[in-house]
Formats: sequence, C-alpha cells, structure tokens
Amino acid sequence: QSSWTEGRGFPFVCPTLPSRMIETLYGKHAAALYAQAADFNKTARFYYMKAQDAYYLANAQASYDDWRRARRQWDYFYRRK
Repeated sequence: QSSWTEGRGFPFVCPTLPSRMIETLYGKHAAALYAQAADFNKTARFYYMKAQDAYYLANAQASYDDWRRARRQWDYFYRRK
C-alpha cells in the first residue's frame, strides 16, 4: 500500500462488483465477508430510513399539537366577554 492509502480503510471494494470478481481478487473468505457487509449495510439503511420516517411523523404530529394548543389559547383569550 502507498502512504496515501494507509489508515483509510483500503482496499475499498465497490459493492457493485460481481462476487466472482471479489472472490478471484481476495479469496472466498473475503468475498463472503464483503457479501455479509453488503447485507448488513442494506439492513442498516432500511432501518435508518424507517427511523427517519418515524422522526418526521412524530415531528409533524408535535407541530400539529402545538398549533392546536395555540389555537385553543387564542380562542380562549379573544372570545371572552
């Protein structure tokens, strides 16, 4: 490895490379590890997107609840006689 690649997690393997090519370049064990890492990455991305959606929905609901509370407060003070 050159000094540029040291400490940077190289060699980097593109996830779109065919598993046969990875196996040829790095061996069966490494190819299996890359496949497992790709699977974990896909699963992590799925749950990250799911968490992001849940956060968005919770934030939207909280904003709506704040708006309703403010509307009730407004109505209370400005409809008094």
